[in-house]
Amino acid sequence: MTPALLNPTLNYTDADGDHSFVLDRDSTSIGRSAGQDLVLHDPRISRKHVVILRENGVYQVLDQGSTHGSFVNGARIEKAALKDGDVLQLGSLVGLKVHFRSTSGKRESTDHKTIVSELLSSFHELTPVPDGGHPTTGEIGKLSWLLSAARQLNAGGAIGEILTTLLQLTLQITGVERGFVFLLEGEEMKLARGLNAGGHLIEEDGTVSRRAMQAAIESGSKFSIRDTLRDEAASAWASVISNSIRSVYCIPLRKRDMGSGKSTLMGLLYLDSQIGPGYLSEVDHQLLDTIATEAAALLHNALLAEAENQARRAREEMAVAAKIQSGLMSIALPVLPWAALQAKMIPCLEVGGDFFNAVALDDCLCAGIADVSGKGVAAAIVAATLQGIIHAQLASRQRLPEIAAQLNQFLFARSVGKYATLVLLKLYKDGRVEYLNCGHIAPVLVRGDQRERLCESNTVVGLLPDVTYCSGHFTLQAGDRLLLVTDGLVEAENEAGEAFGDDGLDRIAHLPEIEDILEHVARFQAHNHAQDDCTALQVQYLGLNEVDV
Repeated sequence: MTPALLNPTLNYTDADGDHSFVLDRDSTSIGRSAGQDLVLHDPRISRKHVVILRENGVYQVLDQGSTHGSFVNGARIEKAALKDGDVLQLGSLVGLKVHFRSTSGKRESTDHKTIVSELLSSFHELTPVPDGGHPTTGEIGKLSWLLSAARQLNAGGAIGEILTTLLQLTLQITGVERGFVFLLEGEEMKLARGLNAGGHLIEEDGTVSRRAMQAAIESGSKFSIRDTLRDEAASAWASVISNSIRSVYCIPLRKRDMGSGKSTLMGLLYLDSQIGPGYLSEVDHQLLDTIATEAAALLHNALLAEAENQARRAREEMAVAAKIQSGLMSIALPVLPWAALQAKMIPCLEVGGDFFNAVALDDCLCAGIADVSGKGVAAAIVAATLQGIIHAQLASRQRLPEIAAQLNQFLFARSVGKYATLVLLKLYKDGRVEYLNCGHIAPVLVRGDQRERLCESNTVVGLLPDVTYCSGHFTLQAGDRLLLVTDGLVEAENEAGEAFGDDGLDRIAHLPEIEDILEHVARFQAHNHAQDDCTALQVQYLGLNEVDV
């Protein structure tokens, strides 16, 4: 049983000097806020961090749900009994150490400075042992500390938390001044997190030894130099000389395939010091390797989880974009007594670069179909922009060649890397048609059993500056239909790799309903996935009666 303590003290040293706080009450609160009994100024300490309770002369420390945890002798705790000589750390294992001491017996006659001096040297579990030393109880204590370190690593679920904990632990083992974690992006190692011995985040300043990093990567194992001044090769490295690096440790972080047993490089842990040489025992090296291996496994899982979260967010955003585009494509088509419209767009992905448009004016019906180069989100953004421009210009009675010229200038001037093919037309009440084709599939005129291609065409919009566009003219008879499609229809392929083609379009052009036309193409494709968006627009001239005249 833990012996009763008389007036124990909490002793610590900070920037203001040595401090001793007497535990002379049943409950003592410790934290960062001004209302706590003992206020410790450290951003890693929570406002209400721990409470120390006294019961029958026994003292227990209880964590109050702190953000970064509480530790006794290096082990993370929720609740623990305190014994003489225990070391309490709040929020970090590399920060302030608070020593729990009894003032009973011989200690009562010892002056404060002596107590502090002995306290600061009492916790040697993590003090490196020079080469040639033998395992001591301090090194056995490191194994206990390793279990605590593993728990700390596992407690951090986010990538940033894992990286910070990895650096805190390895800086504590090595005693060097700073550490960095680099993660592999493509073929380049990019900084993910940097930390100094004081627990502050730092940025890479170009003073790391890239030669040491490359040596670790090429060998696939830890690379370390205890003292660069005594290493003939390293002492000649430009980075070591220019940055006065004395000791350096580089450990590859690798993800392992449990099935094959092979590993893949995912990052690198880099630690160095400019002050003096490093002295790590064999146990220290084993601890360093073990922590790096554990952190790499956790980091791999965290990266997978983050990638899944990003993919989920992308799917959600894509679903929203698809809903918006569907809304744009489900506009109410004009209903006129002398003309009938049908239209439908089927994207091959969630969103696409095809669109159609229709505007009814008092003397004519304006309609159009377009196909932006490419697929997916980029094409959909450009398509939505062009759709809005075309709708506004048709409604304001702009001439078709002027609309095409403005669209061309709009795309070309912005260098978005996209162009568009399109067909715009105006159908007047008396059957006259003005149309303009910019590199698009020729519209099909269906007149009874006859099929006619309207082959007059211009340059696509968005590729060349200062293009002049010209429109064509013809007249429809009552019952005539104009069928406009995008290349996703004629380029649709069956399982044998055969394209639907212009001939296939001519064969189904007699079908009066757009839904039937697209269904026919879908049956042709069967189980073959569509490679492009598929859009169709049909304008039928019904003719005038006495009421319409």
